This record gives sequence, structure tokens and C-alpha cells, in this order.
Amino acid sequence: MTQERSTLIGTAKIFWRDFVPAWAFPVIFLYGSLAFERLGPPFLYFCLAAPLFFWSFNRASRPYSQKNARYWHVVFWGMVVPFIVWAFAVISRIIVS
Repeated sequence: MTQERSTLIGTAKIFWRDFVPAWAFPVIFLYGSLAFERLGPPFLYFCLAAPLFFWSFNRASRPYSQKNARYWHVVFWGMVVPFIVWAFAVISRIIVS
């Protein structure tokens, strides 16, 4: 494992393309579900969003499953950061409405 991969920021610099779908999913899910409530049946949106969720999680966990990044780095960038993004998206939705 190289020196850059051993740091949290270094892991993000190398594998950011794998983490971006997980970072974007909470915003897409929140605002997409709000739009679908007005445009069509919400259940259909959840059926369309579920595969996107699993795909983004699979992409985010790929660096660990290929033994290229440490477990806790992948947990932070693939689970903690998306949760923080989701919290900011919910807060922004509350402020806007």
C-alpha cells in the first residue's frame, strides 16, 4: 500500500470516481422523490431509485473489495460522507420550503 493510499485524503484523491455516485445519490434521491410526488406515482420512483442505490454502494465499496483501500477509509467516504450530504440536502429542503 502506498503512502498516499494510507491517508484518508489520499484515498479520496485516488478513488474519487468510485465515491462520487454515493455522494450524489442522497441529493438525487431526495429531490427526485419530491419531484415524482408531483409528477407521478412515488412508488415507481422508488422502484427506479433502488437499483441506483445498490449500484452507487457497489461502486463505493469497490476500492476495499479489490484490496486497494483501507476498510475505514471506504466506510468514511462511502457511508459517512453520503449521510452528511443527505443531512445537508434535508436541511436545505427545509430552509427552501
